[in-house]
Amino acid sequence: MFVSTYRVTKFAFQNFWRNFWLSVITISMLVMTLVTINILLVLNVITQRAIGLVEDRIEVSVYFHDYVEQETIDGAVSYLRALTQVRDVETITAQEAYDQFVVRHASDEEIMASLAELGENPFGPTLIVKAHDVADFDIILDALENPQFRDDIRDKDFSDYEQIVERIRSTTDRIQTFGVALSVIFLLIAILIVFNTVRIGIFIHREEIGIMRLVGASNWFIKAPFFLEMMFLSLIAVAITIAVLFPILAAIEPQFGIYFGTESAGLMEYFTGNGLQIFGLQFLGLVLVSIFSTIVAMRKFLKV
Repeated sequence: MFVSTYRVTKFAFQNFWRNFWLSVITISMLVMTLVTINILLVLNVITQRAIGLVEDRIEVSVYFHDYVEQETIDGAVSYLRALTQVRDVETITAQEAYDQFVVRHASDEEIMASLAELGENPFGPTLIVKAHDVADFDIILDALENPQFRDDIRDKDFSDYEQIVERIRSTTDRIQTFGVALSVIFLLIAILIVFNTVRIGIFIHREEIGIMRLVGASNWFIKAPFFLEMMFLSLIAVAITIAVLFPILAAIEPQFGIYFGTESAGLMEYFTGNGLQIFGLQFLGLVLVSIFSTIVAMRKFLKV
């Protein structure tokens, strides 16, 4: 068994070196397929990160009249925090609202002059309500219509971040559709190249295969080198993809971090933490595709 395994492995490497440039082309197409797939994974991580940041900033500002008592404010806070859709409620007192307004418009002389003419604080208490998900805000806005404190609310301000999220998802979906189509094209080309690689290998080794049949070699012994060669090419393609991908991720990670206003966009963390699963599945996928192409080619050209 060990001798047979050694010979099969030897024949597989001989096939690789005898068809070196064809093997290089095969590996190149497999690498392009994997790179495209991993670009889609990068895009998915970035999209989820962007949507998460947008949703984290979504909030409803609830402005109360300046005559509303603190007891009413506390009741509204307790009521909102009891809702499962509410993640957090922040209270801004009338004085804090006044101070924030002054700081924000300190350079606008007309606004500051108008504020001085009033001679009193025109602001009332404000609640900043944050939800778990953008879809929860419809329920929160309906809850604010509670008769218990509805008439005490002067205004509600809800920026429509849902449209922003939908635009991000729509753009990402279009890019992913293009990426999937490109991956399929590369994969089909790779299948054709693998098919022709096996066909040429069979043609080159036709005399050796004939001798093997004459001396009683089994069908498995004749076919195994072709399968092993394709597995070897798939392994090289995955290794090259990893070698190319991680330096690129390390280079672009800080740029996305600047865009998101954080130290990391989570790309390296995602691929490092899930690398075994990601690249293991990609290797398995290439092996299955290569084996399929090899079987088709051998059924057509290898008569054993």
